[in-house]
Amino acid sequence: MSFIQRRGLVGLSVPTAPREPAQGVNEDRDILRLSESERIEDKFDFLAKLHETGSHTRVYHARCRATGADMIIKMRGKRFVAGEEIVWRSLLTRMLNLETHHHVLGLHNVMEDENAYYIVMERCNGGELFDFLQCESDVPERECKRIMREILQSVDHIHASGLLHRDIKPENIMFHDTTSDPSTPTPIQQKKTVKLIDFDSCAEYSPRTGKPKHVVGTIGYIAPEALKGDYSPSSDLWSVGVILYILMTGDMPFEPDIYHETPDDTRCGSDTMNSIYQRLKGAHIDFECEPWPSFPQAADLCQKLLAFNPGDRSPSAREALNHPWLRA
Repeated sequence: MSFIQRRGLVGLSVPTAPREPAQGVNEDRDILRLSESERIEDKFDFLAKLHETGSHTRVYHARCRATGADMIIKMRGKRFVAGEEIVWRSLLTRMLNLETHHHVLGLHNVMEDENAYYIVMERCNGGELFDFLQCESDVPERECKRIMREILQSVDHIHASGLLHRDIKPENIMFHDTTSDPSTPTPIQQKKTVKLIDFDSCAEYSPRTGKPKHVVGTIGYIAPEALKGDYSPSSDLWSVGVILYILMTGDMPFEPDIYHETPDDTRCGSDTMNSIYQRLKGAHIDFECEPWPSFPQAADLCQKLLAFNPGDRSPSAREALNHPWLRA
């Protein structure tokens, strides 16, 4: 079954679980509180609604009135379960102060009023990786390498900053045309660069980080151990491995019957999640289909990223970047 036919599967997300507040966050930049006389519409013209999740999160294409710059604004209403808003503010503060990286979509600023938070971001103009995969029937090896390098560079950056993404998937990878960007190297080597986006599901990580109560991420991309609540940098690398498999073959690495259950019980270690875990454990990934036999080094990297046991995977994004296939 093709990747395009699996759209209903990969779009099935499970909710972000509340986490403990971040510790030791650099608070050089903080959330800006709008005064009673200020409205977000005074600062931005809202041009189009791009996405809506439930009744309290909407994403808009907007234009800054002061600079004329095109932006993306995610508006989230202030309706949180007990304790969740503290975690949300902590994550936003952490992301505001994350060191700039060419392949990570940073936050320009975050504003709030009494009703909502407004997350202001750069507008990527090159489309989603998901759309690219729908349109391209055969992605050249060189382009696969380029996309994988940039994804792994973005993942390495957030991991080095003590964060896990926990929802890496084609819909959360954008292309951005850098032709007119003065920071683009000269001569221009590429016009569209990869940007990792959407950090709503991010969490701080250390070996002592406790388990979440609920599975976070998108079915089809969640690492097996994460179904039991054991998130680590290796869990993000599994998701990258799924994307590499799709880039090379146009298919998901696993048959859809592995995920046939609707995950109505998203608790870590629930019967539903344990069933998926066991099916993944016994599943076979086909590395004999085309074009893998012609690209053995690419297959080797993908196998390292999709090893069932996290300890058998590539030990880090940085190590994966040093794989012979990506160095060639």
